[in-house]
Amino acid sequence: MTGPDPLGPSSRCPRADRCEACGTTRQLEVATYQTPVGVFCATICDPCVDTRNAPPVRSWLEAFERVGAHCEHLAIDLDQMGALLRREQQGGGDGQG
Repeated sequence: MTGPDPLGPSSRCPRADRCEACGTTRQLEVATYQTPVGVFCATICDPCVDTRNAPPVRSWLEAFERVGAHCEHLAIDLDQMGALLRREQQGGGDGQG
């Protein structure tokens, strides 16, 4: 039996008033997305989740800022996130994702 995704959304991830991908205000949830620099959380609507319409990340700086903020929500640092991602890539993750 596996536990929840350790890099998935936490109760400390903020939920915005609009979908970060399309701008709608309906059917919102917090989801996580992987970038080359780590995982970040974003408010997204169900239709965008279903169509895999990810919120835009327009620069490397924005990616680093969003990943760093998500680390704060998870109460981990970037090194710990990197270790969790390596473990997941080597087959030691939870199989989700």
